[in-house]
Amino acid sequence: MTMTRSPPPTPTRLRWLLLASWLTAQTCGAASSILIWPINPLIEADQKAVALWLENRGAAPVDLQIRVLAWQQTGFEDQLIPQKQVVGSPPMTTLQPGKRQLVRLVNLQSPPPGASQSYRVLVDEVLPPSERPPQLGVQFQMRYSVPLFVLGNGAYLDDGIDDASHKGQGLAPQLRYRIEAQNGQRFLLIQNRGPAHARLSQVSLHHGANTFSLAQGLLGYVLPGAEMRWQLPPAAPEQGRLQARINEWQELQDIPRQ
Repeated sequence: MTMTRSPPPTPTRLRWLLLASWLTAQTCGAASSILIWPINPLIEADQKAVALWLENRGAAPVDLQIRVLAWQQTGFEDQLIPQKQVVGSPPMTTLQPGKRQLVRLVNLQSPPPGASQSYRVLVDEVLPPSERPPQLGVQFQMRYSVPLFVLGNGAYLDDGIDDASHKGQGLAPQLRYRIEAQNGQRFLLIQNRGPAHARLSQVSLHHGANTFSLAQGLLGYVLPGAEMRWQLPPAAPEQGRLQARINEWQELQDIPRQ
């Protein structure tokens, strides 16, 4: 079994990773301080597993539950579905203050050759038994959600870099956009017709000499075959040239209109 073990981050990267873990966390109660890396794990075609690291940067022990759900997008919404193709090991752990835990994300059933599949890794912080209302059972204090992508045989994610190690079929998103008005609001809709997901960041709309920033950091994801939308601010132009950083591409990419 081949597994990539991501090394612990350097002190400089810790601040960014901690921020990223906070950005993907859904607060259900008091704040926590769990650091997760990498924040974009990938099980490549020649791998059976990938490493996900958890670190408790707080002052108290934390009980964590790890689950992997299939990820789809329909009706402009994320849908998470139970599945058995990818599992997290261990599924539960108690993390002491200042300690790290390695979680193996194990692929039990590969995607079809030349394809990719999308998942979400949910790391739930479980309330201690002494703090749980007895009539409600298990309660979660914090939820962290990390995207996970798994590649089938003969496929790799095209990152725009001419790398001799890349073998097989390069997978890339194929994006188109349009702007629609509905109930007095305007939305940016982005459709992905390609075989790979699109992680969109640094998104801007250019109209004439003006540039309007829609997201300096992460805007969101569009999975293969899906269409997602985001509400536009009133000041955004009615039309223009859309640019974004897509996945690991170094340069901003133009997204053509539909």
